[in-house]
Amino acid sequence: MIKIRSLIGLLMLIFAAPWQSIYGQSLSFTEKEDIDLTKDCTGFCRPGVVNKSRGRGLLIERTMVGDQNLAPRAGGIEGANASEIDYIEQFRAKIKIPIVNAPSLKVLAGYEYQQESVHFDRIGYFNQELFESLNGKALRTNKYSVYITKSFNERVYGGLRLRTSYRGDYEQMMNFDPRYATYSGLAAVGFKEREDLEWGIGLMFGRNFFNTAILPFGVFNQTFNEKWGIETVLPVQIMMRYNFSPTNLLLFGVEYQSRSYALDLLQPETQGMTPYYFRHAEIALKATYDRKLYSWIWFTAETGYLIPRRARFDNTLDATYNFRARTSPQPYFRVGLFLSPPRDMIK
Repeated sequence: MIKIRSLIGLLMLIFAAPWQSIYGQSLSFTEKEDIDLTKDCTGFCRPGVVNKSRGRGLLIERTMVGDQNLAPRAGGIEGANASEIDYIEQFRAKIKIPIVNAPSLKVLAGYEYQQESVHFDRIGYFNQELFESLNGKALRTNKYSVYITKSFNERVYGGLRLRTSYRGDYEQMMNFDPRYATYSGLAAVGFKEREDLEWGIGLMFGRNFFNTAILPFGVFNQTFNEKWGIETVLPVQIMMRYNFSPTNLLLFGVEYQSRSYALDLLQPETQGMTPYYFRHAEIALKATYDRKLYSWIWFTAETGYLIPRRARFDNTLDATYNFRARTSPQPYFRVGLFLSPPRDMIK
């Protein structure tokens, strides 16, 4: 099984400077279960290593991020120019629906809704109007995806993902304005060497409101013994896995996380709107605990520490008003439920 997770992990700590400028702007091309081949049939390989983490067919989760300081890039994180964020809340719900479930071919349709809001405790003089406009506002993301996975023989398998998403501060639940649109595609091929070892390579394409990029990635998954394993996307993420039992496991490691939105800033003097693009990115040191509750129902909890990499605001009308902010590290906690069907339901 190939699992494509968020974007950029442990190697970002080693090669932070060259990789951040490329991958930091191509955020969201990959997600945790973007390619998920689960197959057990004579003549076709069974992607995925033994004791791997579970796929999520339906997921609902909520995240709370702790307080942090927000200040000019060239100034201190305290003082009249600095702002203080009380907390950040995030919500995510996603579903994947099987369209084709043949022995060597899987086609799924996916939908995902995300909402993020930043709540300030104090807003300083630094870009005061923009932060006041951002305070408590719902930043929404709607993603529409198609997943195609194919097992070619007993060793080789591949996958394709096509996605359109809309990210911004629009008021209604959905908005298909091209201003908020991003488009991405992903293609990968995997090689199942043994039941406990697989690897793969692929390319990601992404086009959004601030850049277009084509980026390579690699996948390496291995189970070392009954308890220990590793699940990686390079240079994206490295996670160690510890299986307490087949229905009780822990993942811990490093992951690059990033989000971007199109914003509208109301100008009080003219009552007009100024469009901005907002991007933030962090390296997460995290641990995720998954436990089966009953039948298909699983519980998941995650905690970690976010190390800021960037917080950037771009004025789309006048680049002289672009600015970057410095933020302080903060802890976060996430809890959710997901459904994971048994393998015998997959042809």
